[in-house]
Amino acid sequence: MARVHPVPVWQRAVILVSGTVVGLTVILGLQWGRPILIPIALAVLLTILLSPIVKTLQRRGLGRVLSVSATVSTAGLALICVGWLLTRQVSGLLADLPHNTGRIVAKVKTLRELGSGPFAEQFGRMVDEISQEIQRPPHAENVVVEVGSAKSGVLGKSPVEAVRSWSASPFWLSLTGYLGSAFEVLASLAFALVLLVFFLLGSEDLRDRVVLLAGRAKLAVTSKSLQDVTERISRYILAVAMLNGGFGVLVAAGMFALQMPYALLWGVIAGGMRFVPYIGPWIGALFPITMSLAMSEGWAQPLAVFGYIMLLELISNNVVEPLVLRHSTGVSPTALLISAAFWLYLWGPIGLVFSAPFAVCLVALGKSLPQLGFLNLLLGDAPALRANVGLYQRLMLRDEHEAASLVIQRMKDFPPDDVYDAMLIPALNFANRDFQHGYLTDDDQTAILAGIRESMHQTDRSRTADDQSVTPTPNIIPTRILGCPAKDDTDCVGLEMLRQVLNPAHWELEVTSVETLTSELAARLAENPPAVICIASLPPGGLSHARYLCKRLRAAAPEIPIVVGRWGQQRNRKSDRERLEQAGASFITTTLLETRQLLESRLPLLARESSTTIASAEI
Repeated sequence: MARVHPVPVWQRAVILVSGTVVGLTVILGLQWGRPILIPIALAVLLTILLSPIVKTLQRRGLGRVLSVSATVSTAGLALICVGWLLTRQVSGLLADLPHNTGRIVAKVKTLRELGSGPFAEQFGRMVDEISQEIQRPPHAENVVVEVGSAKSGVLGKSPVEAVRSWSASPFWLSLTGYLGSAFEVLASLAFALVLLVFFLLGSEDLRDRVVLLAGRAKLAVTSKSLQDVTERISRYILAVAMLNGGFGVLVAAGMFALQMPYALLWGVIAGGMRFVPYIGPWIGALFPITMSLAMSEGWAQPLAVFGYIMLLELISNNVVEPLVLRHSTGVSPTALLISAAFWLYLWGPIGLVFSAPFAVCLVALGKSLPQLGFLNLLLGDAPALRANVGLYQRLMLRDEHEAASLVIQRMKDFPPDDVYDAMLIPALNFANRDFQHGYLTDDDQTAILAGIRESMHQTDRSRTADDQSVTPTPNIIPTRILGCPAKDDTDCVGLEMLRQVLNPAHWELEVTSVETLTSELAARLAENPPAVICIASLPPGGLSHARYLCKRLRAAAPEIPIVVGRWGQQRNRKSDRERLEQAGASFITTTLLETRQLLESRLPLLARESSTTIASAEI
């Protein structure tokens, strides 16, 4: 095997510095390029969302141009109608707010009367100070001076100076700011709409060009990766759009039934804010609850609105979302929150809407391309460690509570007997390997074995609760097995697991001590021969001890079958099997369930031989 040379320190430093520079450049580019990148991202997401509709229309006989035109026109008209209705509702809401001042004041007085004590007084004082500050006109201390100067100098100013003074006024600055923001939003939407039309018309051509960027040699991998990313994002966006849209419709219907004004506005806000991960639903619920407090005469309507929205949230979060979004995204909750914070910082509120689809895209790329596998590891919702590795890690760190939680979680999804071969035996293998390499001390190994024994007790209790363990039946003599550890206590724990998976009505497993000498085992075999000898030798290592024990026991008991359990072995199975068979082993198994199946298949023959041996001994 060729020797792998370590990477020099200076090369690692260059790679680290280069990665840092590239990352900072990308972040700065995303922030500075917002006016162009946001419309492009919006057009791409809308293209993924509307592409299935365009393809469906094409299958019905419409051409590409007509399908795109009909889809975009319908979507645009729907948005215009909804925008017009929302504009009217917002205008009506702003006109009605001054008429609700009396109701707000009455509710504040009621809250003050309900509360008493230092906290209530401080809260009331704070509200009064804030109200006075809001009602105070801006630049109140400079009004006299400004008016005086205006009176004294307005007639003496030149037209140019007057225009400059007027253009620098706060009203004009705020007006130009609002107009500039509105124009920027409209320009971005128009640019996104134009891009959407071109993306829908040339979606296949754009896909082919992206695929060819990776080179013709990677055509298959890139095509599959791009298709996987597109399908994941499309499923996610469709599922979220249907879920949030349905939630908004239910909120609007509930507000209308509760006689809440502007029900459509509250439904749109509640559904739209749900696109923001985690905090969006609560912000969307805050608007109708607050307005119901301001617009209602008493407290019945606000309480009803609050209860209705909380009921919808509970049903949506605990019933609907797990069913709808179960296979739509593979992003962990922590990654979604980090993505939301990152894109909020870069692109503002619109970045919150893009954060979840971008995270889904990165996870899909990580799953499809081996070079980007770290993205799936960092952002994916799959466990970072396998169940057996996680159990061993927690046992190694002496965290028995977390280890027990993993075992219990495994037993919820799989039969209890599966825990032995899937988790406990691999944990023994890992501990055996690390102890041989010197990574674990004697105390560490003792603690790990104690933790595994505790997990075995939990599994055994679960098997008993599920009635999977059969109580020994009277008048039936269990077949006796002599269990011999080949090397150390790890093999003893493996034999104890075998005892638990065997049916106590059929088998009686006697586990010998590690300190038992081979000569003592030979004498025990001559005095009270068992039906089967089972030698436990958990890899890695231990093969020479198992072969030596096989030879000695075969010489002492030529007629007794010897089963060698190399439980958890993944490598060198064929060579180890040949060497153990040459040493006298009758059968070699690699899992506990395989050992149980082997013994159960030979039970009638072994039981008959055992009965004959006992009868002859009695005579």
